[in-house]
Amino acid sequence: MRKFITLLIVAISLISCSSDEDDKVRNSEFVGKWNWIGSHGGFSFNIHSTPESEGYTLQLNLMKNYTFSLLKDGKEVGTGKYDLIMVESINTGEMGKYITCDMSTTPHDRYFVTKGIITISEEGKLSISDNNFDGIGSGFERIK
Repeated sequence: MRKFITLLIVAISLISCSSDEDDKVRNSEFVGKWNWIGSHGGFSFNIHSTPESEGYTLQLNLMKNYTFSLLKDGKEVGTGKYDLIMVESINTGEMGKYITCDMSTTPHDRYFVTKGIITISEEGKLSISDNNFDGIGSGFERIK
């Protein structure tokens, strides 16, 4: 009986142990190079920012190792780490992937939404929406 209890405790301990890698939300669908196509939203939907209106292009590169780089007009202006967690979307009430890009090493310019629900549409467009009422969302197209 003592051996059975010992084995049971060991088995439970092994099952409950997991690595940080197991706890990470998978990022494979988002990995790649993305061109920024615009940011829209805000109170009364008053924010409309596009490469044409801003006079520059942005490229967001999301890497498999949970790092990113940001290029403005083809020149790197920032790098960092990003994290993915699951949160409840205020729009759908369902759980969704939430990205947080650490922008501490980038210029203080606010280029696009850096924290929010991240999705890919059927058309292959990436969206980051800040998960706030009257919030802002940024859209991207995959670079082939």
